[in-house]
Amino acid sequence: PPGEKTKGMMGVSELLVSTCVQCILFSILSAQPLLVVGFSGPLLVFEEAFYSFCNDHGMEYIVGRVWIGFWLILLVLVVVACEGSFLVRYLSRYTQEIFSFLISLIFIYETFSKLVTIFKDHPLKRHYNLTDTVQPKVPEPNTALLSLILMAGTFFLAFFLRQFKNSAFLPGRARRLIGDFGVPISIFIMALVDFFIKDTFTQKLVVPKGLEVTNTSARGWFINPMGKDNTFPIWMMFASVVPAFLVFILIFLETQITT
Repeated sequence: PPGEKTKGMMGVSELLVSTCVQCILFSILSAQPLLVVGFSGPLLVFEEAFYSFCNDHGMEYIVGRVWIGFWLILLVLVVVACEGSFLVRYLSRYTQEIFSFLISLIFIYETFSKLVTIFKDHPLKRHYNLTDTVQPKVPEPNTALLSLILMAGTFFLAFFLRQFKNSAFLPGRARRLIGDFGVPISIFIMALVDFFIKDTFTQKLVVPKGLEVTNTSARGWFINPMGKDNTFPIWMMFASVVPAFLVFILIFLETQITT
């Protein structure tokens, strides 16, 4: 389902548009035009945790996210004005490896968590109650096995393409090109395999048609900072500086260390 971590309040459309806009502004106003700041594993965990917090306390998640954005802008301006990038010299190689390991661990966990969910929704059994159309809670044959094959195929293909970089085949420039782009090449190949297998259902990424938000019935492109359906608590407007500071730390580490 689209935007399953935030129940459709933030999904692929919002991510692509916001990333595109901020990358254009970042390349125009900064000194690193080739640096692309995208969404990563730690930010995904943060979004899920903040959504759960707002949902448990009866607050609107998307409005709280707006206030986090406001505070984040202010924090970034203060750090830039004070030339806070000098703090990078206090970070060791150990910090870089730990942060990179955290990102990898989150994506590995999400991969196997999704695979387990697929096996629960589409368990392996002798007989299936098949219908002409795919039903949400009706198990489909071979779905779990094909998902496992696609996952394993993507991993091993990317791994061997990475190893191909140090092989003796093809010229050195071609080997480096294949090795550096091994992950997107493997994703493309396995997505193509899934596309040509017509008789087995696999869950696809649901993206709205055109320039629309993920859940048009719940929100639009512009959010009222004072509250969408209910009045947003005033104390939370100021308390949003705490999660904003955490997001700033994640972005700072990603842009200054892992890129």
